[in-house]
Amino acid sequence: MNKITSLTMCIGVGILVIVASGQTRQVGRPSLADAALERQVYGSDLEQFTTTDAFYSSLDQTRSPGGMVRIMNCEDDKLKRPWRPSGSSLRQVLDAIVIADPRYQWQTQDDVINLLPIAGEPALLKIRIDEFHAKEITSGREALRHLLVLPEVRKGMDELHLKPGVALINSLSSFHPAIFSVHCKGVTLRQALNAIAHAEGSAIWDYVEIHCNGRDEVVIRF
Repeated sequence: MNKITSLTMCIGVGILVIVASGQTRQVGRPSLADAALERQVYGSDLEQFTTTDAFYSSLDQTRSPGGMVRIMNCEDDKLKRPWRPSGSSLRQVLDAIVIADPRYQWQTQDDVINLLPIAGEPALLKIRIDEFHAKEITSGREALRHLLVLPEVRKGMDELHLKPGVALINSLSSFHPAIFSVHCKGVTLRQALNAIAHAEGSAIWDYVEIHCNGRDEVVIRF
């Protein structure tokens, strides 16, 4: 077992989560991520998907919370690869995704599945947040609005010379959204995003850094 180097806390929907050295130990129950990774992803027809589409489709089918990190230059990656899960487990599908596209690795953090660049997460996702509290909200998008105005996040963007990019938002929403709350202390920005996804239940966040023609932008969305 790794030596505990830090202690952070997130509370979402009344669940206490203790984070140590980037790994999660949940009090009084087995890991939810392990159960999610054994769910089946269906699809017998051979299709051509981008890595992003394959990841999102897999998590959406298994109702698993997650997040993906992409670093983009002027050439937007639209390369599509063969895709036919054929009833494989989510774990097997994720393994197949990173084998097909070795630029990425997948891991779980706080019972949330993340797809990250093989070089690791960008600096902005590593900034520390003293406390984040979003109370009685109805969507990850609403919680994200509270998160992005925190002084630590705004300072981190300024220091990294990142400007907010334009986010295309899906306007569809549930007629009867569930109400949830998120409360975090001493976490990174990625851990806060994961806490939101976990609290909502099966939300997926997207982090995109764009470096092109002198523009350095970041888009974070649910």
